[in-house]
Amino acid sequence: MSLINIRDGLIVSLCVLVHFIYKNRRRRLLPFPPGPSPWPIVKNTFTIPLINAHGYYKELGAKLGSKLLYLEALGQPMLIINDISIAQDLLEKRSALYSSRPAIPMLNDVVGIRTYFAFMPYGDYWRIHRRMFQQHFAEKHLARNQERAMEFIRKGLLVNLLESPDNFDEHIRNCIGGIAVSITYGLPVQRKHDPLVRFSEETLAVAGTIAAPGNFLVNIVPSLKHVPEWIPGAGFKQVAKKVRADLVKLAEEPFEATVKIMASLAFSNIASQLRYLYYDRKEKRHLCALSQTHWKGIVIVQTMRPRQFTPNRQQQWSLVVSYEHNSRINRVAGLQDYIPSFIQRRPDVLTKAQKEVDDVVGTNRLPEFSDIPHLQYLSAVIKETLRWNPVAPMGIPHHTSEEDVYMGYYIPKGCTVFANAYAMLYDDEIFPEPQEFKPERFIKDGRIRDDLPDPEYVATFGFGRRVCPGAHIARSTIHLAAASLLHLFDIAPALDNDGNPIEVIPQFKQDSIVAEPLPFCCKMTPRTGRDAKGLLKAYMGSDSI
Repeated sequence: MSLINIRDGLIVSLCVLVHFIYKNRRRRLLPFPPGPSPWPIVKNTFTIPLINAHGYYKELGAKLGSKLLYLEALGQPMLIINDISIAQDLLEKRSALYSSRPAIPMLNDVVGIRTYFAFMPYGDYWRIHRRMFQQHFAEKHLARNQERAMEFIRKGLLVNLLESPDNFDEHIRNCIGGIAVSITYGLPVQRKHDPLVRFSEETLAVAGTIAAPGNFLVNIVPSLKHVPEWIPGAGFKQVAKKVRADLVKLAEEPFEATVKIMASLAFSNIASQLRYLYYDRKEKRHLCALSQTHWKGIVIVQTMRPRQFTPNRQQQWSLVVSYEHNSRINRVAGLQDYIPSFIQRRPDVLTKAQKEVDDVVGTNRLPEFSDIPHLQYLSAVIKETLRWNPVAPMGIPHHTSEEDVYMGYYIPKGCTVFANAYAMLYDDEIFPEPQEFKPERFIKDGRIRDDLPDPEYVATFGFGRRVCPGAHIARSTIHLAAASLLHLFDIAPALDNDGNPIEVIPQFKQDSIVAEPLPFCCKMTPRTGRDAKGLLKAYMGSDSI
């Protein structure tokens, strides 16, 4: 090699080195996004709210005049996004940098669960699970899942509401939970009080409180995970033992029940399809980069017979999250918020929506999925319901895998990023009078407006590569269930002993990632002139669904 070539190579190398030094120095000199004034050492640790964080950060953003906020707690940087466009720029257009998840010490280290798909860090292992979800929940399979949803809505919701309307909350839980069990495991579900549905609901509700940032101090101070159980104040470790036992039971028992009856199933549920997980030579090379444990836990050779299919923990945890995606989000996202919206906020909306359903469906049959595109006002009602009470007000946090610069602000690597859906959907620049329940905001000339962010697609089910894979199933199920309720029932406030309406003040749990409405009273009665019993006669019975 000549001296000239060596010299040129050194010059190029030096230029590249200077470029990166300058680039990194320039980035470090850039400011962080606006945020509250930090204290010495502890920074913003004591200003971070444990409850109603979504409301606090919305007000803080208004005070600081910024929809992008930066805080730091005990060395952990945090980014709060209060704007839809910013969230789309970062979490979707730059998803390669913003698709991971932060560690949750209470869940990962104290409970000891690291294979929870929704909270799994971004990487090869996550992508394999995601591919499996996408294969099963793809749009091409929607008709199959809708068929199961319709059966549960008619047999497990409408019939039960007709027979015992006072227990509407239990019926909604059992119906939507039953759809999730059917889609996920293919197991039969009792029409009322199914034990698996109830146990799943209770277990996943506790898991949601564990994953919420402010409920356990160990999530803020990770070193507390090393505290012995006998130390006063270490009661969270006893909680973790119970939660782990319940989560393991939830992962194993329904999965094993599916395996036992797999030979008689039509392979239409996600559990049975795990043994047909697609892979080719390229996929195999991709998987070989994983640890041997993950390789054995995920890949099931296509030629295996059912009797050779052995349950493993990796697949079991994927199914737990499949159940959660289909049940908790679906139920909370629509039906339980839908009712108080009508009876308290805007009872006139009920009348308008019922008239539309009557005009489209008539009185001699039940609503079908094919009716949904023609129910424009009902669609607006559902969009407003999702906007009025976002399912997950702060979302599940993202995590930056590399540093970034946005709008002249420096965003460090390892930053926990919260997409504040509440602030986005209560932005009065986009949605005037956001506290008011106004379905009309989404309607123009009798059609759904296309110039407004759609809560059925924006913010409600996440952003970018971490968007809920079963969102389209949830949307269609909510629409059919809502139309069916309107078609058969009137919804009104319950009456006290003096015959006066009991005011419904919507309240929501503050200790979980999901904003679940607290129990409330209402009166559901068959509509006058509607033969509810006749329309539901073919769906009555006591057999399992």
